[in-house]
Amino acid sequence: MQLKATGASQLASPGIAVRGPRITALELADAEMSFSQEEVLTMLDMKGDEFAERIFSRCGVQRRHLNLSGDSLATTLQGRTSQIEEELFGFAVQAVDRLQIDPSEIGTVVTATLYSLGGPTLAHRLVDHYDMDPCTDKYHVLGVGCASAVPLMRLTAQSMRDHPGKKGLVVAAESMAGILMRSSEGDSRAKVVGSSIFGDGCAAALLDGDPVDECDGVPRSGEVSDAPTILASKVHQIGRSLGAVKLELAAHDSYLHLDRDLPDRAGEGLEELVEDFLDAHGLARAEIEHWVVHPGGRRIIETVQEALALSRQQVEISYEVLANHGNVGTPSILYVLKKTIEQRAPTTGEHGLMVTIGPGITVGLMLLQW
Repeated sequence: MQLKATGASQLASPGIAVRGPRITALELADAEMSFSQEEVLTMLDMKGDEFAERIFSRCGVQRRHLNLSGDSLATTLQGRTSQIEEELFGFAVQAVDRLQIDPSEIGTVVTATLYSLGGPTLAHRLVDHYDMDPCTDKYHVLGVGCASAVPLMRLTAQSMRDHPGKKGLVVAAESMAGILMRSSEGDSRAKVVGSSIFGDGCAAALLDGDPVDECDGVPRSGEVSDAPTILASKVHQIGRSLGAVKLELAAHDSYLHLDRDLPDRAGEGLEELVEDFLDAHGLARAEIEHWVVHPGGRRIIETVQEALALSRQQVEISYEVLANHGNVGTPSILYVLKKTIEQRAPTTGEHGLMVTIGPGITVGLMLLQW
C-alpha cells in the first residue's frame, strides 16, 4: 500500500520509508488470579449495597485480574508496601521476559506506575536484574496513570538519541489491588466507582530507531516488518481539572477518586483537539484506520466514541479490554494496542491514533503508521 503524505512527519513518495522511533515488540503480563465483579463485590464487603451493585454491573467490566486476598485487605496501604513492590517487579519481569530482549542492546529503560512506595525504583531493579550496561539511562515516572503511553514513549525516544544504535525499553506496571480497601461506614460514592473498574497488570514495549539505513533506504536485517512507527504525539492538560482523578490516601483507607463528570470534561473539545493534531500532519479523521482508545470505563469509551463520531466496531477492542481486564491504569492503552495489532493485523501504510485520558485531566494523542 502506498504511504500517505503527512506533512510535518516528512512521509515521502512511494519507496521512501517512514522515519521515526518504532514499537518493535509489545508484551503483557497479568496477575494470576481473575475475579468476576460479583466476587470483588463480596471481597470488598459491598455486596448488598444497591449503589455499588449498580455501578459494578454497568461500568463495562466483567472480569479483572487482581492480586486480591483477605490477607491483603486486612492490612493498610503502608503495610502492603513490600508486597506491592514485589508484585510490580514480578509483573515487569514476566512481560520483559516475553519480549526476549538482548540486554546489551538496551540504552534506555523507562518504567512507570501510578504510585510507588519504595526504592530502588522499578527501572533500577530491571537494569540490575538483566545485567544491563551500568551506563543505561533509567527513569521511573510516577502518576502519569492512564495518560501514560504518550509521555513514556516521548521520554524514551528522546533518551535514545543519546544512545545511537541502542533500543529503549518501556515498562508500565500497575497493582491496583494494592489500593483497594473494604467498604466501611461513610464511604464516598467515589470510592465505590474507583473500586469497580481497576485491575492489575503490566505492559512492556521495545522501541527502536529508524527502520532503514540512512545511506541506501534498505531495511536492516532482522527488523519487524509490521512494527508501527511513531509519527507524532501530543499531550493536552485540561485547565482546572486536577481534582478529577486523584489518589486518596489516609491512615486506614485508600482509593482512586474519579469525579462523576470526568468523562464529560475529557470529551469537551476533544473533536477539535484531534482534528487540529491530525491536520498538522496532513491527515483527516477518515484516514485513521485504527483507533486505539483508552479503556478507562464504559463512559470514557462512549464519550470518545461520541466526540469523534466513531462506530462501535471502531472501538470494539477497547470495550473488550475493559470487559476482560478492567482499567489496568498505566499500561491500559498498550493492552488495546497489542490486541489491535493481533486482531486487526494493520497493513503497510495504515494509520492508527492512540487516544489516552488520565490524571490532569490529560489527553494524550499518538499518531502511528504501519
